[in-house]
Amino acid sequence: MKIRKAIKSDSAKDFSNLFFSNVLQKVFGLIREPIIAFFFGSSFLYANYLLLRTGADFFSQFTAGNALKANLLPKFTKIYETYKQVSLKRVFAFTNRTMILLFVISQFIQSSIILYIYKYTDTLKVIEETELSMNKILILFFIISILLSISICFNFFNTIFLSIMQSQGKFFKYSVATTLNSFIVAVFIYPFTLIWGVVGLLLSRLLGILTLTFSYILPMKKQQEGFESEISGKDFNFPTLILGNFANIIILSSRFVSGADGGKDIAYFTYSVFILNALLTSVVGNISTLLLRKVSIKKNNMFMLYSLIISVVVGIALVLGLEFYGFEIIRLVYMRGEFNIIDVEHTTTFIKSLSYSFILIFIATTLFQPFFSLDIISTRKVRRLISLIFISTIIMGILFTIVNSKFGVEDESIIIMYSSSIVSVLLAGYSYYYYLKNYVQKG
Repeated sequence: MKIRKAIKSDSAKDFSNLFFSNVLQKVFGLIREPIIAFFFGSSFLYANYLLLRTGADFFSQFTAGNALKANLLPKFTKIYETYKQVSLKRVFAFTNRTMILLFVISQFIQSSIILYIYKYTDTLKVIEETELSMNKILILFFIISILLSISICFNFFNTIFLSIMQSQGKFFKYSVATTLNSFIVAVFIYPFTLIWGVVGLLLSRLLGILTLTFSYILPMKKQQEGFESEISGKDFNFPTLILGNFANIIILSSRFVSGADGGKDIAYFTYSVFILNALLTSVVGNISTLLLRKVSIKKNNMFMLYSLIISVVVGIALVLGLEFYGFEIIRLVYMRGEFNIIDVEHTTTFIKSLSYSFILIFIATTLFQPFFSLDIISTRKVRRLISLIFISTIIMGILFTIVNSKFGVEDESIIIMYSSSIVSVLLAGYSYYYYLKNYVQKG
């Protein structure tokens, strides 16, 4: 009876909606990524594009995705539990103003990376490969940076309201909206890349983002009646922004190191992480979203235990699957066009080396969620301490790789992945201990 009741519960339905939408998104990703591999393989142009995009992706960790969700989901869940009607007029006004600031900051960051590529990497390889002059390559990079900045702004806009949508319990609508985004990208990535090359990758991505905006986000403007909800800079606790996206910060830091020499390792790293990230977002990420929403309403230690068990089982299954079938999976997914057997071998080496760290990331992701449900003001010092230790670990890892020149960029990126993942599990464990000690035992 308990099993049947669990299957019919709202949590099971919500997880099913999120899970199957993520499965569809991964299917669309399996269309998108092989197309990228087909056109670019491990080319130096694509490697430099990834290095430039790493800066934009890193900035996005504080303006989109799990970071914003960890800040906004608990707040708006409590608002919608209290009020039947909620106006989002002030929320729209805040996001519109913020998007302009984000564009300026993003351009500054990416311009700095373009300067780094020009000064410290072997751009002659890109010139030989593309037969373009240095001036044209720099113009291309600046066009890419502008498109990335526009994508960052609208991703921020979408994420704010997708988090609100989840706080309303509209997981099916959320699932359809995010799936539509991935579908549009999958449909247009081939013709756009065929016509415009690497710029086409960004145009297809931007089209998907804007389709989501106009189809699902802008209609939320109609919610003009009821309690006047609002957000401000105070709602975006910087330590929570860091911890809410700790997994992506680890991955992006490692990715940047893997491409710091301007070589091809960053391409192999990116192809590997796509497959590893599939389970992180489709299973563990969805469970953590439901867990965060549940504990924001009422403490639920049993659901926490189930979530942790699932995370560990999924992680072990991932490692075993890649150990036995890693080469076959990489060859099946990517080997076509410009992506050759040598690329398969390098990517397989990367994915096997990285896979064990993802078990640690899965565990830490789950353990952090109850802590995020706690009041930000009363836990400000603890959040600051945990985030400071985490960021210090990343920085020390990068400094170690710079000072210790005997390691190649592949080994350096793996060192950062594992050192940061181990520290993240310890910090997440402490955050859960803090949650139990201060709020459950006293309640």
